[in-house]
Amino acid sequence: MTDALPHPIRVLVKGSSLVVMVPDWNGEPGEYTFPRWIQNGLLDRGRPCELDNKGVAGELTRSALGDWEDQVMATSPDVAVFGYGYYECIHGLLPHWLERQVNTFNGRTGPFRTRFRGWVLRPTWKLLAQVQRVLDRHVADRLFRRRARRIVHDYELLIQRTRTVAPASPQVFVLALLGPGGKAGDWFPGMQARIDLMNTALAAMVATFDSPGVRLVPVPELAEQLGGEDPVPDGFHYSPRMRRLIGDWIAGEIDTAIPASGGPARG
Repeated sequence: MTDALPHPIRVLVKGSSLVVMVPDWNGEPGEYTFPRWIQNGLLDRGRPCELDNKGVAGELTRSALGDWEDQVMATSPDVAVFGYGYYECIHGLLPHWLERQVNTFNGRTGPFRTRFRGWVLRPTWKLLAQVQRVLDRHVADRLFRRRARRIVHDYELLIQRTRTVAPASPQVFVLALLGPGGKAGDWFPGMQARIDLMNTALAAMVATFDSPGVRLVPVPELAEQLGGEDPVPDGFHYSPRMRRLIGDWIAGEIDTAIPASGGPARG
């Protein structure tokens, strides 16, 4: 009779471009997104792991509920890592659907669509972005407070539903957010104020659960370990070292929370 294999920890990651984008295309081979470093961190600790990253660039928090049944309920993960609330903080005035049309990764092709996107849509977007750049200095988070409450409401509902998959499971990790880096702060001068507001709201939301099974990933505090290095060199997405720090921190928390025997998580 062969020895039984240890049960793998099933980790599900959902969010916007924070969980799927690698901005440093000229970096070293193997510099993965931070969810891969969650998997690597667990394997380094001797914990088998199955990780599924369902992130979608530009996904709004409310959209996470649309595929919850297929992606969360049906897969029964031990851990869910959510990276929402960031995309909504970028633009103070411009509609998100327009930005998605301009910068989509999987837009439909064809002679007319390609020319329309290059000759009409993108120039129009750049003009509107320049107008927003001027107005955003005065708007900042003034028009964002009501939207932030809706985002947190959707986020809280997502976590509540996720925690019903199994008793005291899955463990839920919520990413705190970093402000814009590089030149992004010049293009989006009100973004930092919106990020600050959202971080305060996310911390309060996590606190309402009052459970060790729902915790905030202290991304800004982890960034302090970089010693002055910009954690978001392209303005929005994590640097290679930052991705490793986030992934390894989450892996360590998972290793502590879920017993190696495969029993129920603590909290």
